[in-house]
Amino acid sequence: MDSKLLRLISHQSFFSTVNSGDLEALKLTVEGSGGNEGDNRAAWISALMALRNDAGETAIYIAADNNLVDIFNYLIKFCDLQMVMIRSKSDMNAFHAAAWRGNLAIVKELLSMWPELCRSCDSSDTSPLYSAAKKNHLDVVNAILDADAGSIRIVRKNGKTSLHNAARYGPPQIVKTLIDKDPGIVSIQDKKGQTALHMAVKGQDPSIVEEILFADLSILNARDKKGNTAVHIATRKCRPEILSLLLSYDSIEVNAINKQNETALDLAEKLQYGEPSLAIREVLVEVGAKNARNVGRVDETMELKRTVSDIKHEVQSQFIQNAKTNKRMSGIAKELRKLHREAVQNTTNSVTVVAVLFASIAFVAIFNLPGQYFRDGSDVGKARIADTVGFRVFCLLNATSLFISLAVVVVQITLIAWDTRSQKQVVSVVNKLMWAACLTTCGSFLSLAFVVVGKKRSWMAITITLIGAPILLILMHLILTMRRSMLCNFVLADSSMSKAGLRCCKYVVSSVPQRQCHWLIISAFYLNHIPNFGFEVV
Repeated sequence: MDSKLLRLISHQSFFSTVNSGDLEALKLTVEGSGGNEGDNRAAWISALMALRNDAGETAIYIAADNNLVDIFNYLIKFCDLQMVMIRSKSDMNAFHAAAWRGNLAIVKELLSMWPELCRSCDSSDTSPLYSAAKKNHLDVVNAILDADAGSIRIVRKNGKTSLHNAARYGPPQIVKTLIDKDPGIVSIQDKKGQTALHMAVKGQDPSIVEEILFADLSILNARDKKGNTAVHIATRKCRPEILSLLLSYDSIEVNAINKQNETALDLAEKLQYGEPSLAIREVLVEVGAKNARNVGRVDETMELKRTVSDIKHEVQSQFIQNAKTNKRMSGIAKELRKLHREAVQNTTNSVTVVAVLFASIAFVAIFNLPGQYFRDGSDVGKARIADTVGFRVFCLLNATSLFISLAVVVVQITLIAWDTRSQKQVVSVVNKLMWAACLTTCGSFLSLAFVVVGKKRSWMAITITLIGAPILLILMHLILTMRRSMLCNFVLADSSMSKAGLRCCKYVVSSVPQRQCHWLIISAFYLNHIPNFGFEVV
């Protein structure tokens, strides 16, 4: 059969049969011509498979491109790898066309026979994986990656991988699939120095940007050959949502300067007026973006704001600390007041008991005189010693002691003072009265002693007086001296530092022997470690 006849058959019947998808007609065309001899028939079929139409497409290419599975399965038996890799005028072979169209069954069939087809590229080094990812054929992408995971790193002549295109145009599922297969692909730069992040910020989907940065955060501030970071490109492309996402990362360089001596803020000021551009400028200024001419200069306004902010935080912290101190001090002051009230109350009770005792002694003493009383006559009931000077002095002093003691008892029983200061004043007065009662009782005892011993033995009364009087005088002197030297003034005063009632406690303690105020020294040591308490020794 001459070449003219073969060309006629190929153009008129063969390709029309393939395009029609009529498998039986195709079998008649292929098997019904070429003779019966084995060699001639094989040569005939081989030549038939190599024929190309006006578009440069072979029969197997047409079947793969149009997803004619039955036709493809029949023709593939007569094809080898070289025939499958014949390119059409569209610069794609049969496998590349099937991947471009998303014909999964044909792609899997070819991969099962020749896995190396994954690396068959067109004249621009575009791989079938790149084409499938570009057309969003996720199943085909997975099939190619399962057959040859290394094909993910095939780059085009412009340096772009399949991830570069998917990052810009999506969908996110393709991006996630590519990154999961090889996370290292995100840092590959194209001929312009752009990573997948640079391409992603040109797009519209923040989730893709987030997916890329999750895989490799180190490319956040990566620069292309013009010195642009992702922030520059997102600003120039007017992508406010993506820019906000980028600026949310702590390690972002918001004031990076490109080779045109521009920061992101400089690019934002060149954008066409509108809501997106205003949003971009606002978010940049909020994070401290500057123009290139101001980078490196100290912004006095920002420094002032920062200083004011630091002072504000410090003051707030101090207020919180003061509030805690106030609460603690309020509790301590309350305990001190409670202890003081209890001490005053105990003193009051003790004084009352002593006053009753003095009154009892004075009352009983007048009716238990030495020599007793007259039992008859006009002086019945009269004391036998009533006419003596000693008895008269005794009566005066004993009555004084009795009435003072009774007065103290009445005051202590009837007077209830809730104010601690008032209680202190009452105790002070009562103590003086009790001293007077004590002295008058002693005086009445000594005066009656002169009567009892008689004139001949008055020296005994004098001796008792000389012994008792110095004892009382020395004791009074020691007590008064001790009170002056151990004067402890507990002053609870309102502090203007807090509305919660912060109390300041000041102790003024005289220099006294350590044994006599050991407890006071211990208390002072403890209180000196409490904030806002002062202890002073004078």
